[in-house]
Amino acid sequence: MEQAASTNKIARGQIEWALLLALRSAITSNVFEVDPEAVRSMCQEKGFYDAADFIKNFKTPKNAAFFQGTIEPQGEAEKLTSEGQKELSNVVKALVASGS
Repeated sequence: MEQAASTNKIARGQIEWALLLALRSAITSNVFEVDPEAVRSMCQEKGFYDAADFIKNFKTPKNAAFFQGTIEPQGEAEKLTSEGQKELSNVVKALVASGS
C-alpha cells in the first residue's frame, strides 16, 4: 500500500512541476507552455522522476486535459488548456496555504 501512495505522490509531483514550469514560462515569455524535457530534468532534480511511467503519467485522461497537445519525450513544448491553468491556480493556492 505504501508503494502505491509513493507512486501517486511521484505522479502528482510530475504534474505539479509541469504546471509550475508553465507558470515560469508565462512569466518569462508570456505563454503558459511546458517543455517535456525541462519537466523531466526538474523532476529528476527534485526526486519526482519515475522513468517507467514519466510520459505515461501525462497521457492519463485527467492529466492530458491540462495540455493542448500530447506531452511526448523530446517533443515540442505544449501550452496549457484553460483546465490546466485552473489546476495551476490550485497548485499555487496550495503552496501559498502550506507556506512553501
